Amino acid sequence: MAKHLPIDKLETITQSSDISRLSLDQIKELFLDESAIADFAPDGICNVDPRNGDRIVYNSARARRPHDNRPTTPEKSVDETGENCFICQGKTTQVVDVARLSEGFTFINKNLYPILYPQPRDEKSDHNNPSQTIPECTGDVLGYHFLQWTSSYHDKDWHNMPSGDRLIVLQRLAALEKTMMTDSDTFVSIIKNYGHLVGGSLVHGHQQIAVSHIMPNRFKQDSDFQERAQETFSAYLLRENPPELTIRDYGPAVLLTPYFMRRPYDMVLLIKDTQKSYLHSLNENELNAVGDGWRDAIRIMLSVIPRIGKETAYNITTHNGHGGALYFEFLPYTQEMGGFEHLGLYLCQGNPKECALIARELLDGYPA
Repeated sequence: MAKHLPIDKLETITQSSDISRLSLDQIKELFLDESAIADFAPDGICNVDPRNGDRIVYNSARARRPHDNRPTTPEKSVDETGENCFICQGKTTQVVDVARLSEGFTFINKNLYPILYPQPRDEKSDHNNPSQTIPECTGDVLGYHFLQWTSSYHDKDWHNMPSGDRLIVLQRLAALEKTMMTDSDTFVSIIKNYGHLVGGSLVHGHQQIAVSHIMPNRFKQDSDFQERAQETFSAYLLRENPPELTIRDYGPAVLLTPYFMRRPYDMVLLIKDTQKSYLHSLNENELNAVGDGWRDAIRIMLSVIPRIGKETAYNITTHNGHGGALYFEFLPYTQEMGGFEHLGLYLCQGNPKECALIARELLDGYPA
C-alpha cells in the first residue's frame, strides 16, 4: 500500500477542521501556542532592493532545518517511496483545516520554519532591527506561513489526482485565502516548490501560503503594468499572445507559452474573466479549469525536464489581487541562471513556438 498519513494519526494533530470558521485572533493564538514554531521564528526584518523593489525577509533559523543539513548521499529513492516521510508519519505541526478526498484527505497546517510569524521577536534579540526603507517594510514584520498538503497519500499530487479531488484542494486553498484577507493591505502569496534545486525541501506534494502586509514585488509589477497599460496583464496576454502558443483551452481558463518565455517550457495559466482577482472569487467551473491547468502544466514539466537531462524541479507562483487579474506561472528548472540573466538579459535555450508544440504533443499522450 502507498505510504500515507492515517486518519487516526491526523486526528491527534488536528486543532480545526475548517479554517473559515476561525477568527484571525484564534488563528494567531494557534500559531503562538505551538512552541516548536517559535523556536524557528524569523528575524522580523524586511529590506527592499532600491534598484528594483525586490522585498527580502530574513530567517536565520531556517538554516537549521534538518533537510538543509543532511549528508550529500542521494536519498531520492527513499523520499519517493515515502519510507522516511515526516508527513506520512504525522511528525508535523498542528492542522488547521481538513477535507476528505476520494482517497485520503487534503489538509493545511502551520509551517514549522516560517518566513513570517504573528508576533515580534524578543526585544533583546540582536535581529530586531526594523528596516527604514518603505512603509510596508518598517517596524515589525508580522504574518503567517501555512502549508497545504495536496493529499495525505505520498504518491498523489495535482498530476495524478481525480478532477473532483483537485477541486476540493482548490476550494480549501480558496477558503484559506478568503479567511486571511483581513483588509485591502493583506497579501496572500501562494506558491509551489518541487525539487531541492528550486527550494522544495520535502517530496510529499504541497503548496506554501504566506500572509502579511508586505507586497511581493511581482504583485507591485502587476499593479504598475495595469496602471501604465490601462488593462490587466492577463487581458493584455489574452489578446497579444500568438494563437500558436496556446497549449490547451479549458473554457474559463487557458494554458499558454508566453511569447516572452525566459526559460524553455515556462507557462502561464490565465483566468479569462479578468475582473476576478482571487481564488475565492472563482466559481466551480473556473476552479475546475484551474485544477485541470495545474494538472496539465505539471504533467508537461514532469515529462520534459528529464528529457533534457535535468533533475526534475519547478516552481509555481500565483498572482492574485492587488493590481491584476488572477493568473499562475509555471517555471520549470530547464536552464541555469547565468551572469547575463542576473543583469536582466536572458538567453533562452528554447523557442516559444517549438516548446508550445512539444507541450501539446506531450498532453496528447495522456488520457483525457
